[in-house]
Amino acid sequence: MALFRVGLVLHALASLGYWLVQPRGFDVATRSFLEHQVVAPALFAVSAAGVAASFLKRLQTVWAAVGILCGFWISSSALIAFLGTTLPSRGFWLVLPTCGGILVLAFRRTRSDPPALLTGGTVVGIVLAALFWFSTWAPPATTHPQGTRPSARPAGPEPYELEEDGIRVSIVDSTIRIKTAGRTAFLVPGFEYDSISDRGFWTIFDFRSSYLHGWRLCRPKEGRLAIDAENEDFRGLGEIWIENRAVHVRCETLVKREVASHLSSVMKLHILGDAGDATAVEGVPWRLDHRSERTEFVAIRNGRTELLRASRLEKGPFETLGSWELRDPLLTIDGWKVRVSGWADQGSPAPSPTAGWGVSQAAIERVDNVYMWSLASTSIGRGWHTVRTAPGVYVLEAVVTPP
Repeated sequence: MALFRVGLVLHALASLGYWLVQPRGFDVATRSFLEHQVVAPALFAVSAAGVAASFLKRLQTVWAAVGILCGFWISSSALIAFLGTTLPSRGFWLVLPTCGGILVLAFRRTRSDPPALLTGGTVVGIVLAALFWFSTWAPPATTHPQGTRPSARPAGPEPYELEEDGIRVSIVDSTIRIKTAGRTAFLVPGFEYDSISDRGFWTIFDFRSSYLHGWRLCRPKEGRLAIDAENEDFRGLGEIWIENRAVHVRCETLVKREVASHLSSVMKLHILGDAGDATAVEGVPWRLDHRSERTEFVAIRNGRTELLRASRLEKGPFETLGSWELRDPLLTIDGWKVRVSGWADQGSPAPSPTAGWGVSQAAIERVDNVYMWSLASTSIGRGWHTVRTAPGVYVLEAVVTPP
């Protein structure tokens, strides 16, 4: 009994810690509420009940708790081990036989006791695991592509620079470099999906990356640059021009099939220098980034575009610093101005399963002087959950006005 008591105590402590760090603020009738605020506390409650019963010599309750936890972990370990592709998932090949051995040992110890509660507990644990993984799987896609077919592919090489009104634009690898009066910015227009799970699983267990890099120059209209890139997941076509002292970068990206991702960006801007606090969203100061104690970011909440501040790191609850009717916000960064049109209409307004409190999967985030627009990701909050980007054509236009 001492061995089972130690195991139950350790599980109670671990499950309590897991429950306490879960995000909150989900509607009751959602899968995220089931995961974070039903199954997580249930695992702790079962462990705590088993610990208390072991001291009170209520053996049937102990065996029921052991059965539930073994059933849960046998099912979860089998799922992770068989579907996982990462090194952490391989470790569950050891967890699986360990939990099976504990269950066999428990059945041997219950020979003199009715084993029905142990058997029933195992069944309950299997059901609990099924509910947990159902609620954590990537939800249906809620992004909004603009069509299904991209424009015709241009052809033929052309010069890789534009210059007008003192602004020089050039292509450097997969980056658009914008220079004017000693100031430089780099715009990455390609879809960059840093962590993908093709199964819609947690990316700590199933992981790959996909980057739309290697842009090729193509024959554009007069006074414009045209770029083209393709990989197994995406195909991108872009046009670049200068108009009214602003650089326009319009990209059509075909998402060939549904992609479930944890971290992603569809447009990225890097301003050289130290903007510090000289950043604003629609005139409201944006002071803190992902390296700060209280992250600030832009997301969609309650049908509005909002600048939000986390209570700690990027975790909720979230304080609203600025709120506007749904729009693509104008960012002012140390004199630079940038707006990415199409983000608000095409990004997912659905609640992120890692953030809670109504924060959308679509977000605009920053790390130092790098600003990232995403249509569907789970960077905000806690966890490795994935969300889906629907197949189709997404049209985004960045307008960057130098100081």
